[in-house]
Amino acid sequence: MMTVKTTLIQWRTFTTGLLMGAADLVPGISGGTVALLSGIYGRLLSAIGHFDLHLLKLVITWQVAKAWHYVDGLFLANLGLGMASSLLLLSKLITWLLLVQPLVMWSLFFGLIVVASVLLLKELYVQSQLRMGWLVSGCLVSVALATVPMLQPIDGFSGWGHLWLMGAGALAISAMILPGVSGSFILLMLGIYPFLIARLAALDVQIITIFALGCIFGLIAFSRLISYLLKSYTAAVMSLLAGLMMGSVVKLWPWKYTVTYRLNSAGLEVPLQQENLMPWVYSQITGTDSQLVWCLTVCCLAGLLVAKFGRIQLHDLAA
Repeated sequence: MMTVKTTLIQWRTFTTGLLMGAADLVPGISGGTVALLSGIYGRLLSAIGHFDLHLLKLVITWQVAKAWHYVDGLFLANLGLGMASSLLLLSKLITWLLLVQPLVMWSLFFGLIVVASVLLLKELYVQSQLRMGWLVSGCLVSVALATVPMLQPIDGFSGWGHLWLMGAGALAISAMILPGVSGSFILLMLGIYPFLIARLAALDVQIITIFALGCIFGLIAFSRLISYLLKSYTAAVMSLLAGLMMGSVVKLWPWKYTVTYRLNSAGLEVPLQQENLMPWVYSQITGTDSQLVWCLTVCCLAGLLVAKFGRIQLHDLAA
């Protein structure tokens, strides 16, 4: 019975990794939000935080089993395998879906994040840990990030540019583990996202490795800071994260009008700066169907899934 239960837990962790990887591919969605809703956020930060000098000592002295247990290796392996599988298998699919059905896809993400924000706010309120000042601050920061102008996209890296790529990886992964802050959107702001998605889809080992090294460095450094803050200032940090999640819906609003375009590496025009519109205004300006019924249906279904399976427990984060 324990074997079956253990197997189910491992599959659940792998599936969570798949969802986190898929979320991190989309500008506006955070893998950290998926981890929070799945109830593994505190465990994830704790496991990553154990990559320290004590682990190095265990490895040097060939205490492999103890080192594996110290970092919760099986959990990280299953989660990492799920994320890697998602990044490799879904990068082309998600890019294609966002291209052919953008309104429906953004409605899906919008519903997920709105209900996730409500769940977190409810938990904070019930536990008497809601801090309005931090909530508003997080919301303002997230809205600012969603509306800031993006840099001109970069089409390649070489030489010292590889250090910039590593730095971008460290910054993006730090955002990815924060619910409400999209690492992909950070990369989009830096002008790196289109290049990375293309290299990922093409399985460019050199670029992927350099970026991954930056991610590893940022993950180890930033996760320790977040773990400390969660344990010491749980109410303030979680209220801030709730605000970040709420503000991110500005980026996820489905009906957008492109104000300015840019040319990608293939010479094609792609959106650079966009404004949010009401569905009926969108139809008037663009002359295309707003797909309002489909969008509302998908949005509600996504919200119901989060409400049904999402589980946020603050005491696990502060443990």
